[in-house]
Amino acid sequence: MHTTNGTRYGQVAMWLHWVIGLALLAQIVFGFALDAIVPRGTPARAGVINLHKSIGLLLLALVLVRLAWRLAHRPPAWPRSLPPAAQRAATWGHRALYACMVALPLAGYVASNFSQHGVKFFGTPLPPWGPNLPAVYAFFNGLHVVLGWAFSLLIAGHVAVALWHLLWRRDRLFQRMWPAALAGGLALVAVGSVQAAPFAYVPNEGSGSLSVIDIASDQVVAEIMVGKKPRGTVVTPDGRYAYVSDQPGNRLVIVDLTKRLATGEVALGESPEGVGISPDGRWVVAAVEESNDVVFVDTVAQARAFVVKVSGKNPEHAVFSPDGRLVFVSAEEGEAVNVIDVAKRAEVARIPVGARPRGIGFSPDGGRAYVAAENADEVYVIDTRSLAVTARLKAGSRSNGIAVHPNGQWVYVSNGGAASVSVIDARTLDTVATVLVGQRPWNMALSPDGAKLYVACGRSGSVVVVDALRHTRLAEIPVGKLPWGVAIR
Repeated sequence: MHTTNGTRYGQVAMWLHWVIGLALLAQIVFGFALDAIVPRGTPARAGVINLHKSIGLLLLALVLVRLAWRLAHRPPAWPRSLPPAAQRAATWGHRALYACMVALPLAGYVASNFSQHGVKFFGTPLPPWGPNLPAVYAFFNGLHVVLGWAFSLLIAGHVAVALWHLLWRRDRLFQRMWPAALAGGLALVAVGSVQAAPFAYVPNEGSGSLSVIDIASDQVVAEIMVGKKPRGTVVTPDGRYAYVSDQPGNRLVIVDLTKRLATGEVALGESPEGVGISPDGRWVVAAVEESNDVVFVDTVAQARAFVVKVSGKNPEHAVFSPDGRLVFVSAEEGEAVNVIDVAKRAEVARIPVGARPRGIGFSPDGGRAYVAAENADEVYVIDTRSLAVTARLKAGSRSNGIAVHPNGQWVYVSNGGAASVSVIDARTLDTVATVLVGQRPWNMALSPDGAKLYVACGRSGSVVVVDALRHTRLAEIPVGKLPWGVAIR
């Protein structure tokens, strides 16, 4: 069996899915509307019924081709961020859809062979193989109708779950089956979702503000006051709240993004820095430098839940793994990454890296973590299963922030001392491009469609936009003073 590479389906599987899926949907609507289109007893009914039968047989053949392709090409594995119960439900849901795709037209075909009318395939009579048995015809025709309703309900559920992943969870599960040629349409759907998202949120530590950038136009559309020196920033999956660490205020500021107003706060401890959020949006974590704590905040209660003390001194960033099980914490003065098991609420590993580790990013499948060590000018590649360093890569001067492309192909490293971003090929671990940006680039984020990289350039007071596919500079957006990072949702 051929295994699909990466986290997306192959192009053949994608087009078979969309073409056959839309055709089946149209055929179901056609079937339910037959009596309205051609009432029983009218002269035109026989021709329209045979057209419905002919399309059904053609779709059955295409479904069998699709099923054969599916059996010969294993799909990408479910992301580790998807709970096991959801994976099982999705697997059985797909099996039920395939069963209906085969059984629905087959039941109609069998029913026709036990009637006096038979089947004409686009005008050509097919040899009947069953006698005229009204009772048998009625059974299979009734089964055909029941399967039509069952298939309709399964399709409705499938579409609802897909849209939930696209517009609510935004975990890029939907994009696994979205052809690249339709990416522009997907971007329009995303822009029209909650709060006309996505926006980029930029904490300006010198201005005490959060700049809001509409990434469709790359224009600043709002400024939200969030404290004296905001740094780490995350946004909930639904795009409703932002959580921003206010370093001198020793607190996490809660921002209602629908109102574009700070509405609450959570005490953290002295000198909070980086902030992370779990894939399901349940937990926000904040690295607190002076006490060497990682504080977990419950986003439902919007309150501090528990604290895990890490062994590394001066934690800078705290980032969840894509499955939400682990939190990786970079210890600036510990030359290590500390690993927290969320379920155990404890540190479970210490991984030595280079001097002054800062930014952390994960591959989409969660198999790798990338850590920038600022004073070593290196990036460390960590296997998240063995929790061991597997490679050391040379980066630019004062390597700082890390961002990983949604397709897993590229790793972006901001070089604070070189005013540049290095682009690393995740397969070969070679640097394939260097893009000049503003002065002292720090933390970064990618647009949801993976088209653009937004780089906070602290000493330039701007966010530089990079074409993430062609690795060229696109624009520079003035923001507040000393922008520290970017969060996009």
